[in-house]
Amino acid sequence: MRQKKVAANGDAAVAVGGDVTAPIITNPEIHIQLEGSPSFKPTEWPKVHEVDALKLGVHRSRTVNNRPPLPPYVLRDADREVAGRMKYVAVHGGMILLTGDSTSGKSRTAVHGIQRCMSDHTIYAPVRGTKLTELPRFLRDSPAAPFVLWLDDLEGFLGDHGLSPALLQDLERMNVAIVATMRDDLFAMYANARGYRASDGETSSRQIGNRLLRAVEPIFIERIWSDREVARASKTGDERLSDAVKHSDTYGVAEYLAAGPTLMEEWQRAQRVGGHPRGAALVQASVDLARAGFSGAVDIDVLKDLHGEYLGSSTLRPESWDEAESWATEVRYGVSGLLIPGEEYEGMWRAFDYLADTASRTRKDRSDVPDFIWREALNLCPDDDDRWLIGMHAYMAGRDEYAIAAWEPLAADGNGSAAANLAAIYADMGDLRSASYWRQVEFQDEFHSTVLPYDPTTPLYDPETGKIAIGKDRDGRLVEIGLHQHDIGVRHGIIAGEKGIGKSNNLSIILLGALSSSRYCLFLIDWSSEQKHFHPFTENDAAFKFSRGDLETALEILSAANRVIKARSDKGGYVNPSTEKPGFLVAIEEAHLLFQASSQARSLCLRIVRNGGPVGVSLFITAPDASLSSFGGSEELRKEMTKEENIALYMGTGDGLRMLRDAQKAQGNGEFEDPYE
Repeated sequence: MRQKKVAANGDAAVAVGGDVTAPIITNPEIHIQLEGSPSFKPTEWPKVHEVDALKLGVHRSRTVNNRPPLPPYVLRDADREVAGRMKYVAVHGGMILLTGDSTSGKSRTAVHGIQRCMSDHTIYAPVRGTKLTELPRFLRDSPAAPFVLWLDDLEGFLGDHGLSPALLQDLERMNVAIVATMRDDLFAMYANARGYRASDGETSSRQIGNRLLRAVEPIFIERIWSDREVARASKTGDERLSDAVKHSDTYGVAEYLAAGPTLMEEWQRAQRVGGHPRGAALVQASVDLARAGFSGAVDIDVLKDLHGEYLGSSTLRPESWDEAESWATEVRYGVSGLLIPGEEYEGMWRAFDYLADTASRTRKDRSDVPDFIWREALNLCPDDDDRWLIGMHAYMAGRDEYAIAAWEPLAADGNGSAAANLAAIYADMGDLRSASYWRQVEFQDEFHSTVLPYDPTTPLYDPETGKIAIGKDRDGRLVEIGLHQHDIGVRHGIIAGEKGIGKSNNLSIILLGALSSSRYCLFLIDWSSEQKHFHPFTENDAAFKFSRGDLETALEILSAANRVIKARSDKGGYVNPSTEKPGFLVAIEEAHLLFQASSQARSLCLRIVRNGGPVGVSLFITAPDASLSSFGGSEELRKEMTKEENIALYMGTGDGLRMLRDAQKAQGNGEFEDPYE
């Protein structure tokens, strides 16, 4: 069985200096080191704005031509709290401690904070083990004030002569800002050190650390990024962040950026005499399986059978199999190995994603993946997901024979998308008879049926989660959407796609789910020329208000919704729809026609989307696409409706991807608030 992806464990720092030939350094001490360090000469210390983030311990990312060493900073959800604390200690002094896994991004977040809030402060970043107890007398009355004391990896500065509660108090009285980072596992060790018995300095260090950490409230930086953080990263335009975002459900974005380059370099260095050529070949086999589209883990014996094809000349003097296996699977820097284990069964391995991504990016395409790997990938793949991916990778690599081999079983089983792809391939090959056959199979796919897939025996609304079941995917898994976010408010939504693809059916299911919850009232506007929508609701008096394409009535409904917003805004208590305080769901069929006909309708809808969420007033529309024209030329309305927190169903294969891309472009760069402003 194909194994699911697994997250690597992060518990050590990683940095790579300079270029690809630079040594790998684990747990680096990258600090500002002045001549004669430790030096308590404040007038010789630099200002924050003069110091490079890499010198403060931020991990280097992979090098990209004409790009700076570090990708742009992405605001983290914790930045609101970090910014507030930074602004305070910048003036009043005190300590901020950021904790988290080794590659969660805590150092980068801390550096960003001091750059924004203390850019003109004088910074002192001592080397590990510096005797900090003498620091106050050198800072007192210094013309170089104000100061920030930078303690990356705080555990290296605890002990009899390091940072203690007494020293913290002295520095705080002098308005010195102390910004520190610490791995989460070490924080837990020190914070729970009471009663710990050991000898010599270890006891002292832990006990002092314990007293200090009890006096400081840490800010935890998550290793796995939230959906909002990932969305921000995806809009930076930096290809390194874009690569990391693709794997953000498995690896932390910062973790992926930090560990990937070092693993790649170690693999490349191993492919030589005196290195680990057999281990490198073992990794290459797994990398190429991934590049061919097989995303799972495989038994180590499979890789053992495949890797010999990559060894080539015996002059490489490959190491023994046991040495190769041990080298390839060893966890490095506490983050990951070149091969990482499968999730369900022992002895199953796959390549660290970064290796396959980088190999494909470097070689431009997958045309160099050998035939035996394509055949093995198809032989191994146990499910339709893998077949689909292998077919796509083969097609993009110009290996049509393997694309056909991957997609034909899917198409024969009724997958219309696979049949459409086969029809296109055979048409390009000039085999019109086969192309015609697969085109007929495509048209028989019931997945895109416009029949309303509503089963009255199955509840649409789940009161526990507030989600509505809108259907099932090809694998039979339930697809759900949340009409509201608990303690935040209701959500708005757009359903876009060409005529006849099923937009109205999806909207009808959402309305049925809302109605069956007994927590929503419906305001319905049908602006289509056929006037064929909403009949099940209007014929049973399920709509609170209804308009059949009459502009005056439509404007009255939208105005009424805005009056509800105004009346509720000052009262509160409407953030979570209930039977006693229901939400109002305004639904507009073919909204693009209404928006193109009336600027007043656009204005009223814009006010609903901007202000209705926290008071339970929601807007759902159908439209042919997410273009500016579909919003009557209103860039503001389009931007609000396509925000990431809203629901968006972009229907159709190529059209859906295009609409998603257009909607993301509409957001621009300033959609989230910068807490440092």
